[in-house]
Amino acid sequence: MADANVVLTIPEPGVVELKEKPRPSIVPGYVLVKVAIAPVCIEWQVYNEHIFEWQEDKDRLGHEGVGEIAEVASNSRFQVGDRVIMYQGNPCGECYVCKSALSPTHCVRTPFDDIDEVADPHAPLEALGGRRAIDAIGRGLIEATNNSTSGGWGMSRYRIVPEHAAQKIPDELSFRHAALANCALGCTHNASEELGVKAGDDVLVAGGGFFGYSAIATAKYRGATAIALIGDDQARDIARRLGADLVLSPDDPDWLEALRDFTGYRRGVNHVLECTGDPDYQAKCLEALCPYGSMHFQGFVPGSPERLPLHVLDDVMNKHITLMGGHDVAVRNRQGLLEMLLDPDIQKAADIVVTDEFNMSDGKAAFEAAQSGAAGKIYLYPWEDAPQR
Repeated sequence: MADANVVLTIPEPGVVELKEKPRPSIVPGYVLVKVAIAPVCIEWQVYNEHIFEWQEDKDRLGHEGVGEIAEVASNSRFQVGDRVIMYQGNPCGECYVCKSALSPTHCVRTPFDDIDEVADPHAPLEALGGRRAIDAIGRGLIEATNNSTSGGWGMSRYRIVPEHAAQKIPDELSFRHAALANCALGCTHNASEELGVKAGDDVLVAGGGFFGYSAIATAKYRGATAIALIGDDQARDIARRLGADLVLSPDDPDWLEALRDFTGYRRGVNHVLECTGDPDYQAKCLEALCPYGSMHFQGFVPGSPERLPLHVLDDVMNKHITLMGGHDVAVRNRQGLLEMLLDPDIQKAADIVVTDEFNMSDGKAAFEAAQSGAAGKIYLYPWEDAPQR
């Protein structure tokens, strides 16, 4: 089919298939983007066990990406040929979250309250908002709005994007560096803004992977001291390459005393970016905070029944700590993110954070590479033009 859309699917655990679909159509308020890079986030867990986030299923995968606008509708603020970052979500644009330029994932239309926590984690969830709502002929909400049969998700050659979810990329910023603007440097920049990380602060980063590596790079960019708590030997080496000032192993019985000695009179860190979603790590992070410290939850494990036991008096009130968490990049923080991505030192760090690049037809190899304890951000190239390394 000429100019068809090609999408990546995971019909069953351990199986990756590319499917050919018609080129998407768009209506005003949306643009059609020729996807240059589709980063891997949680999809490797879909590949392993068919455990889905609320907005994805076996045929609809990917929520990040960068590319070039291939088509615009009437009255668009974009032009064909514009290079854009595509942010996740399908925000309403009308609620207090949207009007306050906060994170689109937390638009009040996003149906987190409707998700049954005891539901089968292997079953795709019928969300009423975002991209996941499926109509009678199997289209997602963005696709149905545009009367299209493909293009609602990121792991594809063409993607339909709400205009307010696209951000123009400066000419001097490469696709390869801009593609970290979602679930990598984007999320850790957003978390650091919310935490108020500044020069002179001590920041603990728990875990490696694309979030952990990005959190170290972000802390260093802001002039903070970065302390890494990472279990994997190779991942600890990557943390050192990124400039971590202290690298600790959670298996070392003296890790907490070493951290307290390093932080001096504070006897703990100002801020934590918890990037694992593991309750054991989370509990260690609570111990590591100094009084009036703050902690941002970045990592999570879909479908996990494990929860962090929390004693409000001992763990929170007696140290006067602040706990927060989130999924993406607030609209009001996107300009600062672009400025960070243009920084030469951040770009050097980005080249470390991105550990693997594959053609989309090699999706199976990409998802298997993601299972490495040292893997960082992994890119898929839908047009089969992955760089040779």
